[in-house]
Amino acid sequence: MKQFELDGRYCRDRESFCTRLIALLRLPDSCGKNLDALHDCLTTLPEPTELTITYFDSMAKRLGDWGARLRRMLTESADGERLAVVLPEEKPLTPDQVNAAGAKLEERLILRYSPIALKLIRSEDEIPAGTVRPWADEGNRLSMCQAFALVRRNRKSYTLLKEDHWCVWPLVSYRLCPLDDDDYEYMGTKFFIRDPERSKRYLREEYPRLKGEPPLGFAIAPLRSCTFVPDCVTIYCRPAQIRSLQMAAKFLTGDMLKLTLDPVDSCVHSTIPVLNGQEFNITFPDPGEYERGLSDEDEVMFTVRGDLIEELVQAVQTFDKMGFGYQGLQMEMAMNFPRPQFYDDMFRKWGLATGEIWKK
Repeated sequence: MKQFELDGRYCRDRESFCTRLIALLRLPDSCGKNLDALHDCLTTLPEPTELTITYFDSMAKRLGDWGARLRRMLTESADGERLAVVLPEEKPLTPDQVNAAGAKLEERLILRYSPIALKLIRSEDEIPAGTVRPWADEGNRLSMCQAFALVRRNRKSYTLLKEDHWCVWPLVSYRLCPLDDDDYEYMGTKFFIRDPERSKRYLREEYPRLKGEPPLGFAIAPLRSCTFVPDCVTIYCRPAQIRSLQMAAKFLTGDMLKLTLDPVDSCVHSTIPVLNGQEFNITFPDPGEYERGLSDEDEVMFTVRGDLIEELVQAVQTFDKMGFGYQGLQMEMAMNFPRPQFYDDMFRKWGLATGEIWKK
């Protein structure tokens, strides 16, 4: 029996699940990306197959009703002989594991500031111990970028509900305050787009908004000391540190990062796509981040989904061991430098000069 394993953490939507499953099982090119087509292909596999889907429950939750129908389809397709489907029980991360990952990230990437753990709050009972309410406890209202700055620079921990905010855009994106038609007309012209109608359409159709039931707010804290398991983590980095994180992300997924960059509202552009299921995201700090959130001119924001943080750190460490980690790379200008074996193999094939083999 052939055995295959699919990691549900990297299936952000039905399209990515179908694409990964079809490639993994080498299903026919004609297999459609829908449940009926998958059922037909799974029940006519050429040889006995065991399919294990790890983190299925978390994936199904992200996929909503389609995830529940996927579970039924897999159950109906599995006959125990031609196809066996295994859905292992998940082992969720603990705050201790998350804290350890935060400490390792700071150490391996020599981060100036702490990565920021963010957790959506659905009820007041979920407000984490040790977090401060800016308005109720300190008499201050904060923009999200200011709260991020206090967490990463001063290692403070906050819970922000709608009355704690001092900026409109998180209230819109996290759906803490609804917009009516007049609001769309008025606020839709505030995106630095010359054509006002295009700007309004952007707010209605493209501006990032949290999916699902609106939360009460969110908690944020340093990753290395948070008392909760985050839904996402945002790391402020130099470009070279981003390179290490991007290499780790590519190593884990096999995919290139597909980014939509916006020069404003970085607080929501960095977090909302990831909270909606995207694995990783990169964002440039916006003018408000610079003026009020104290971001440095050479900083870039890298955000990762919370359930992937431990594996991301492990991938960073993998590149450390290979000599390609952030601390392992050194500037040099060596001519005729040693190269990997396959360089020499290809140069020899092409009739070009060969040289010393890289033994790093």
